Amino acid sequence: MKKIMKDIDGRMIKVGDIVRIVGVPDLTGMPPTARKESEPVFRYLVGKYKRVAGVDKMGNAEITFRLKTHGKRIIHWVGIEPYLLRKRRERSSNQSSEANC
Repeated sequence: MKKIMKDIDGRMIKVGDIVRIVGVPDLTGMPPTARKESEPVFRYLVGKYKRVAGVDKMGNAEITFRLKTHGKRIIHWVGIEPYLLRKRRERSSNQSSEANC
């Protein structure tokens, strides 16, 4: 069965869409060491636009990104609840042509 993801505004999100991360998930159920490691990553992502790479088995959006860790750029990924995302609005051709005037 295909998982349906909806953003904070109720708009459908699919793999390949660009979304803005608008919040940090509730991490209270995580062990303290895992929470200490994960929370700064989610806080770093808030406000950033990222492409949805997939959907995990819990229905969360899989987001991949690069972080510089110990002097190396390493690819990381997180699963984040769709209600913590806002799908980027596509510009209509009218808006872009009016901006060029």
